[in-house]
Amino acid sequence: MLLSNVFSFAVFATAAYASVQVQQWMPPGPDDSRGPCPMLNTLANHGYLPHSGRHISPSQIEDAFTNFLNIEAGFAAAAKDFAKAWGNDTFDLDDLNTPDILQHIASLTRDDYTSHNPHLKPNFLRIERLMSDSPTSFINVDSIAKTRLRVESESIPNALSKNQMNAALFEAAMVLVMMSDHSPDAEFNPPLSAYQGPKDRIRTWFAQERFPTEFGWQPSARTIKLADLNPAIDGIIKSMERQDNSGRVAQKFSED
Repeated sequence: MLLSNVFSFAVFATAAYASVQVQQWMPPGPDDSRGPCPMLNTLANHGYLPHSGRHISPSQIEDAFTNFLNIEAGFAAAAKDFAKAWGNDTFDLDDLNTPDILQHIASLTRDDYTSHNPHLKPNFLRIERLMSDSPTSFINVDSIAKTRLRVESESIPNALSKNQMNAALFEAAMVLVMMSDHSPDAEFNPPLSAYQGPKDRIRTWFAQERFPTEFGWQPSARTIKLADLNPAIDGIIKSMERQDNSGRVAQKFSED
């Protein structure tokens, strides 16, 4: 009886989470702060973080991640690292564009940072080129690997450090996991084909920094773990190595 009750509760909880109502989207105003991270900007635009984008604490980000996105708390570690490096308990979203902390070149959605133009807003042409890198209606492991190779080549002579490369791969994998229909669970060895997101969802998210509910997006019904990104990251690396004619990628990942 107890096992039956637990199972029934789990089914009810999953169904309830799958039908969660996403809070209304409001674009940022002229005095609101937005930064280089599409996810944090989107959470602020929907009110899961302060809409002003100012005086945000890592604990607020962790709460938005765990309570709304249904991803484990470890995803907020970068925000904690930034706050420590920033030297303050809170920060504004545009503070995240400070060089040499989390900000990096070769973004999927933004031009490279310069002191004269920090490129805090999405570049729509850059987003459309991301879409064009896939011949299908989905962004998948191979297409996002192609995009990563392209944006890194466009940043030459500047190059990502190993830590920045790891961050960029993490971000790419997160796109595929967060925008998929059924967030792949690494525990069950999903095929790489499970790591893909419809272009219409990703375009809306990146261009408008809005959750694309009209295209069927919902927060994951199960808690997404950091480990769930590992197969996608490995797949992206291998695809980049296959597609790279210069040998630059293989050399970078053999350095350590």
